[in-house]
Amino acid sequence: MAARVNYDQIAGTFDARYTAGLYDGVQAALVDLVTAKRPTCALEVGCGTGHWLSALRESAGYLCGIDWSLEMLRHAAAKCPGAGLLHATAQALPLRDASVDLIFCVNAIHHFECFGDFIAEAKRSLRPGGTLAVIGMDPHHGRDQWCVYDYFPETRAADLARYPSTGQIADAMLAAGFSRVECRVASRFRQARWGRAVLADPELQRNGCSQLALLSDAQYAAGISRIESALRRAERDDAVAFKVDIAMMLQCGIVDA
Repeated sequence: MAARVNYDQIAGTFDARYTAGLYDGVQAALVDLVTAKRPTCALEVGCGTGHWLSALRESAGYLCGIDWSLEMLRHAAAKCPGAGLLHATAQALPLRDASVDLIFCVNAIHHFECFGDFIAEAKRSLRPGGTLAVIGMDPHHGRDQWCVYDYFPETRAADLARYPSTGQIADAMLAAGFSRVECRVASRFRQARWGRAVLADPELQRNGCSQLALLSDAQYAAGISRIESALRRAERDDAVAFKVDIAMMLQCGIVDA
């Protein structure tokens, strides 16, 4: 299994995941956060195609984004012409000390080479009263249900290895010097695809999510074969459900004013 997803390669199809409505709760949580904090300057780390920057441009003062994929940044520039976009890593933010009010990342921290270094860099870069917000899933608690894990079993083991747990993130925030840490469920991804409709799910395509993008071609084909077998075993195509029920956690590290 490859160690990293080639986001330059999949940038053109990346935003298909947002068409099914699963991320509406995440967007609402982000808008609520930005509305409450009223940052004059907010930074998204791992901004990708600029989907979240675009969603927040009416709610924040100045928005900027950082990503390591140049192709993702090219898409972000087209989508968010007013945002400041930088090619950089999460472990070395090209920011002055105490220069931004809000730093956030969505479904990205598991891609960072060392999430603890990122959290320390975020603390350095935040002004007094600033906030670091991390949104993402936590496969370690074992309460989520996802058909990707069911039919592509290698993905669960990979996620357990690459995703930090909510506890690890909280510990890293406190170790970096954040005054307090708040944690809650931002939203839940809940959806059921019935029968062959699952085969059209954007996230079930070859590079539809990082879990599948990391598989070998043979592993991906084997998972699709398992789905096809389940469909054949059903009395009719719409008799089997392929479910998603995943908690998206929101953790905020807060700097004292």
